[in-house]
Amino acid sequence: MKRQTRAQKFNDLANAVNQINAGEKVKRIGRKDGSITTKPVVPCPDESEATVKADCISWLRKHHIMCNGHGCGAGILEGAHYYAVYGIKDSGDIHGMLRNHGGKHFELECKKGAGGTWSKGQRKRMRDVRDNGGLYFVVHGVPELEYYYERYMK
Repeated sequence: MKRQTRAQKFNDLANAVNQINAGEKVKRIGRKDGSITTKPVVPCPDESEATVKADCISWLRKHHIMCNGHGCGAGILEGAHYYAVYGIKDSGDIHGMLRNHGGKHFELECKKGAGGTWSKGQRKRMRDVRDNGGLYFVVHGVPELEYYYERYMK
């Protein structure tokens, strides 16, 4: 596990002091590696991340929304004699474009139904996508995807 940087330690300590001054119980927001926990905004079935990703792709395609699953990793690829890295690091699990928004780019980061962890790099990717006019959401199941679709993507 990575060590906290000085800035992370300072922010953690500053948050704790603010909570003490406010008379609240001290709770740590993040983890040492900078990741934070996620929970669905609407009730979702407790399914694995792979099932959530497959269900969301199926739902998007059923609604005629162009999308592709995105994989990222590293290893020796078939037919190659060297170690390779593939995919876009920290990118969402599903990429697509919305026809009714002039081809606007979107990314969905899938997490298991009960919640998961969202890394510092994934949060940076979200800011980059949103700062450049795209949409980025963390989803824990189809009910949450429908929630975001109705409010932001339709």
